[in-house]
Amino acid sequence: MKEQLLNFEKTEFGLILTSIFKIKKMCNEIKKILSILFLNFIMISGLSAANFIVAPDGSGDFTSVQSAIDACPDGSRSFIFIKNGTYYGQLSIGSKSVPTSKMISFIGENKDSVILTYDVSLSTVSTFEQATTVQIYAKNFYAENITFQNSAGNTGQALALYTAGDMSIFKNCTLKGYQDTYRSKKGTRGYFYNCWIEGAVDFIYAGGTLFFDDCTIYCTRSGGYVTAPEDAYATIPKASTATGIFIRLGFLFRNCTIKGPESVPANSFYLGRPWGDYAGSIYLNCKLSYQVNSAGWATMGSSTYLTSCFAEYNSMDLNGNPIDISKRISWSYQLQKSDADNLLTTAAVYSRSYTSTFDPATSLIQTGEPQNLFLNNSTLSWNNVEGASGYVIYNNGKILGYSTTNSFTISKPASTISVRAVNTTGVLSEASSVLSAIKTVNESKVQVKVSGNKIEFSEPVAFNLYAVNGKSIAFSKDLVSQTKTKGITNGIYLIQLFDSSNQSKQFKIVVF
Repeated sequence: MKEQLLNFEKTEFGLILTSIFKIKKMCNEIKKILSILFLNFIMISGLSAANFIVAPDGSGDFTSVQSAIDACPDGSRSFIFIKNGTYYGQLSIGSKSVPTSKMISFIGENKDSVILTYDVSLSTVSTFEQATTVQIYAKNFYAENITFQNSAGNTGQALALYTAGDMSIFKNCTLKGYQDTYRSKKGTRGYFYNCWIEGAVDFIYAGGTLFFDDCTIYCTRSGGYVTAPEDAYATIPKASTATGIFIRLGFLFRNCTIKGPESVPANSFYLGRPWGDYAGSIYLNCKLSYQVNSAGWATMGSSTYLTSCFAEYNSMDLNGNPIDISKRISWSYQLQKSDADNLLTTAAVYSRSYTSTFDPATSLIQTGEPQNLFLNNSTLSWNNVEGASGYVIYNNGKILGYSTTNSFTISKPASTISVRAVNTTGVLSEASSVLSAIKTVNESKVQVKVSGNKIEFSEPVAFNLYAVNGKSIAFSKDLVSQTKTKGITNGIYLIQLFDSSNQSKQFKIVVF
């Protein structure tokens, strides 16, 4: 047999077949190589941005946030959607020795229920990094609806968050700790909007040029200190200011509320103390509770306060009335209005001593919410939203999934399905919802008449018709005056109407 095969291969036909097999094998090898090269190209060019869901119950792509971080590619924006749960342990994007080019957004289901926590303090480890819950060594990090926590308590330095990368943004987030809750690296910029930051001793500290807009700063201890800034990376020269001082651009609080729990007595904690010779903390249009010490600031060391900049403008009590500043410590400053209005805006501050543009206001612009949600059996669809990079789908307020298109398949719809658009940073839009079961019955100016084999409307509407179990029976995205009911059995249904202005109403109808 072997000899016959060898003789066959020597024939003209055998030689042709052998050549064909060799060519086919070569093509398969080339195909494998091209596939590898294509995947590498995607990774290098940043076209493979990841979208992951993390859930402790296994209903997502990962059960740990760090696993999702590790799976994100370099050089592109990735979104990590985190379902409610308490996630214990340290997290890091990059490392102190090896920063990363990953651009990651954390998007939580609910800020009070998505908790990233750790409970180690510097008293038991060697470096502050080892006592930090979340460390960010990456540029352009974004977080929304996340709680960062270190629960070590009054045991020394115990950080909830450390940002060592430039241009980080936090929206609707909570930071909780006791001493040194949040640390930022000198030379970096950060922006906090509508956040809650809690601690007792120097709980916003170190370097960085940071803006806190519309935040609540919560000091939990009598004799505590809100800030402990070190030497400022950026300054405004004395000659450029109406106040006539060097403005050290460290921590800036604008339209914030500074307060503590009722257990903290009046006149007991301080707005800050200098950790370096050229430190700076500034409060603009902030509401200060009666618990803030009348001196405002305290010292740290023998002379660091002499060259520091601790200042405020238009400080008020919690009711919005001007506070008594007559007892402020002598080396603090009351800023002129022109300095506050012209020199201490985010655009002006973030441009000083920096070569790259940081514009958090633009990054935080929400897209419009998805319009014209329709649930047809198990397929949910909606109109595309301009500027959206994708959409988060919720089932009764719980993250169900993520889609980069304007549709999503739902296997077991609950009473309310919602969709939020996500912009290119990770900012969520307002939610649009569609009912998939009868929950409420509202009045409508549109009259609905059921007769024979059709449903008639007194004016053109788009509609969705549901069975009582939430299943979509019929729908129209276009404005119509009637629809046929052929194939619909007698019974009670829920109909949802959309008029020409896209306002919706829903109520029961009877088909018989």
